[in-house]
Amino acid sequence: MGRRHAAVVLGALLLGSVACTAQPAATVRAAPSASPSCGFGTLRWAGVRQETELTGVSPVVTLGKDDGWTTFRNVPVRTVVASIQANGVEVPQRRVMASLARRLGYDTGDLMAPGESTAHHPRHPDRIDFHGAGRFATAEAVKVVAASFAVTCPDGTHYGSVTTWLDTPRGDSLACGTDPGGEAWLREAYQLACGPLSR
Repeated sequence: MGRRHAAVVLGALLLGSVACTAQPAATVRAAPSASPSCGFGTLRWAGVRQETELTGVSPVVTLGKDDGWTTFRNVPVRTVVASIQANGVEVPQRRVMASLARRLGYDTGDLMAPGESTAHHPRHPDRIDFHGAGRFATAEAVKVVAASFAVTCPDGTHYGSVTTWLDTPRGDSLACGTDPGGEAWLREAYQLACGPLSR
């Protein structure tokens, strides 16, 4: 009888211990938004820069004077990715891009939207007849637009930057041994394809 009483008491103690240690499931709190939204703040632009940058160059092809039409395929040199960066606030991308286009005198569709990459918009191969012998190559480039902005929001002023490019790529041909001219992107392409320009 004593053993049975002891077993009952022990069982009751164990049940009490389990009841005391059981805790309700922790409540999972939703993570707050990383950045508050600022959809209608006034935008001010500064540091706007437009520069044509080389994006591709073809290998040099040696041609004879009677070789005729030849296809040149450019190899990527650098990739430009359109983006908007804002410090501590979310801004509406379309509004920012439209504002920048107006600032520069472009149509909104002239500037590539954030996320677009020059890698997604390769130029078609160039088919050229140089009408002469020599070593030739082709190059392509885009006009890159970079700018910084300030946006006035309910909690104060925030700052950001935009990188994009015009959706009309440029292309040109190079003849090794002939000065490509003064544009920086063409001189860069010449040096990559042909080597240093002989003086």
